[in-house]
Amino acid sequence: MKEISLNEYYNKVHGSWLGRVIGDFVGGPIEFLPYSYIKKKYGDLNYYPKEVDLSKVNDDEMYEICALLAFEKRGIDLTANDIAKAWIQYLYRDMYTAEKRAFKNLKAGIFPPESGKVNNIFYDAIGAQMRADIFGQIAPGCPKIAMNYAKMDGSISHDGIGIEGEIFVAILVSQAFFENDIRQNIESALNIISEERETLYSRMIRKSIEIFEKYPEDFHEGRKELIKYWHRIRRRELVRKEKQLSERRVKFLNRIISGVHVLPNAGIIVLSLLYGAKDKADPLGRSVCISAMMGLDTDCNCGNVGAILGAQLGADKIPKKWVEPLKNTFNTYIKGHEHWKIDELAKRVVNIGKQVIKMKCNDFIKLME
Repeated sequence: MKEISLNEYYNKVHGSWLGRVIGDFVGGPIEFLPYSYIKKKYGDLNYYPKEVDLSKVNDDEMYEICALLAFEKRGIDLTANDIAKAWIQYLYRDMYTAEKRAFKNLKAGIFPPESGKVNNIFYDAIGAQMRADIFGQIAPGCPKIAMNYAKMDGSISHDGIGIEGEIFVAILVSQAFFENDIRQNIESALNIISEERETLYSRMIRKSIEIFEKYPEDFHEGRKELIKYWHRIRRRELVRKEKQLSERRVKFLNRIISGVHVLPNAGIIVLSLLYGAKDKADPLGRSVCISAMMGLDTDCNCGNVGAILGAQLGADKIPKKWVEPLKNTFNTYIKGHEHWKIDELAKRVVNIGKQVIKMKCNDFIKLME
């Protein structure tokens, strides 16, 4: 049985949320900019690409906040419908792709899992993966519990490998509370998601590890090969299944817009974690910056990378240069809950996690008061 003190648990949840917000402010300003432009303008990024503007709102956190509010209202045995109802109650703007389609379904009375499928051409986009962190945070060292919560949440707006992306990242965050070797964390998470069968998602994770081993010193070459692999998979495995003029093929699976698909972004997360781990002084900062330099959905990817490594390191081990500009705050679009103190948010997540550990993880984790 693994043991963690309450203080250290809070420290790591706090670190995970700091990492998430750091990632937002690193990745946000360059989201979907061309890779060549990022490389030319920012070079070897090692800090926030723009001055941190605390009035700026990133949409990514609002789904995790909805989940937290649902936990606080319904308890740890909540359902996907409970979280979906929180979406209806609290969300009001800045929803995109799969979440936008799902929200429309929910408002029409179509609830999960159908809400993630009906008229939803973006069911395997990045959105579920983006919002996975909280489910790892409330189940530290209990990856199967984190997986179950992530699967439930993902069903609100996604299906198939779209949900698998949320499961994978939730497992990485969960395991990061006790696993300090990021390579081992990734491989353990891969083993869990591929226990039943190999999917396009698990193949992407495996391929990303292979690419890192082929180019261990050059993330630019790694990124180049990853994107080539992605477009080969996109054409052969995804586009071919669609009718010539289907909405999904025309509006999502084309070469440009498909950058919001879960697969290439999952590959970028894995590569960023592996390359960034080489920086022993600041693995979080380096990994987040590499993730940003690789492009595509940078705020989502950088946020996930920051949350994983923040849980691994804890708030007290994140360099001050990243933390101080945040001033312990961020804003989001949640009715009545727009303004947040990061440390207070972490305390509320810990309060839910304490219940999960006691009721669902007590055979694996002991929380020391």
